[in-house]
Amino acid sequence: MGKITLQEEFVKLMANHQKLVHSLCSLYFAQYEDRKDMFQEIVLQLWKAYPAFNHQSKVSTWIYRISLNTVFTKLRKEKSRPKNEPYSDDAYQVSAAEHSLELTQATEELYHAIAQLGDLDKAIIMLYLEEHSYEEIAGILNLSRTNISTRINRIKTKLEKLLKNQLP
Repeated sequence: MGKITLQEEFVKLMANHQKLVHSLCSLYFAQYEDRKDMFQEIVLQLWKAYPAFNHQSKVSTWIYRISLNTVFTKLRKEKSRPKNEPYSDDAYQVSAAEHSLELTQATEELYHAIAQLGDLDKAIIMLYLEEHSYEEIAGILNLSRTNISTRINRIKTKLEKLLKNQLP
């Protein structure tokens, strides 16, 4: 057996962690095409950063840091651009080929509520929903554990109110 190449190692890593990246894309981008584009951009940024990854932190922590930085950079750029009408597959009767980015109704409602949060709160609640400890979340976002604990309690309360308002 030959030595595994960096590319093979990266592909395996992405296969094991792509759900994490898909979740981030779905959390920050409502439109299917935007989620798909962001997924590709995150994978590209992860690939560029992978040779320097030294495994001193958990792989998921490293992925979150790169992914969130990529998302936040994109959001900052979008805020400085004029808004266009979002593209709609329905308007042109184009069906999406990939189903991995499609969401259940309950997940869609949760993401809609989370979308109303600030960018940092979105990141915190997503990491929390992915069952990261407060310490891990604090490490990923460079915040204190106390700050994370306080924010999570406030975010839960806010989401509860938002979700109640979405019910028919």
